[in-house]
Amino acid sequence: MKSKILTALLLTAVSLPAHTATVRMMGAGNVTCKEWTQLRTSVEYFSAGNWVLGFLSSTAWNTGKDILSAKKADTLFSAVDEFCSLQVDKSIADAAVELADQILDRMPSK
Repeated sequence: MKSKILTALLLTAVSLPAHTATVRMMGAGNVTCKEWTQLRTSVEYFSAGNWVLGFLSSTAWNTGKDILSAKKADTLFSAVDEFCSLQVDKSIADAAVELADQILDRMPSK
């Protein structure tokens, strides 16, 4: 399961639109992956984790697609963990963008 998520995240990274790098993120989304990994060993990751959940919820709201249906926070955080283990200099905003894109790509077309 973890390898499938990791593979999907890596494939998504290749197909991200160029404009996402120029969008400014505010708040806990600026936490680096290195910091995220350190925070995950304590309850301190809660605010950064809530930022990720808020970003994904906003994506669902803005797209009108229920991307969080049947998802659990721990599963989403594990995807961020995997992304961050490979890209320590990136931010959790980068991880959240890739995760949102990956989930959206798997949604059935209507």
